[in-house]
Amino acid sequence: VAINRSTARKIGLNLKSSDFRYKVSTANGMAKAASAMIKSISIGGIKVTNVRATVLEDKSLDTILLGMTFLNRLKKFEIASNTLTLYK
Repeated sequence: VAINRSTARKIGLNLKSSDFRYKVSTANGMAKAASAMIKSISIGGIKVTNVRATVLEDKSLDTILLGMTFLNRLKKFEIASNTLTLYK
């Protein structure tokens, strides 16, 4: 799961500049990143707790990326016809 710093702040993750100690390669080039734990992510009726996330500066990421740290915790997920279906 990847989120930007503004989203992290909105969900209560208060990161310091010193937390951004990792260098990652993104579609927008190299960026600094921080590691964080999201208490819970809910999508529809599915809730997953304690999800590891990567936080990037706002200029490096303008959307939320739902990743394998969330998807691997589900019973199953499918992608068909550009639709992601989640099963808990």
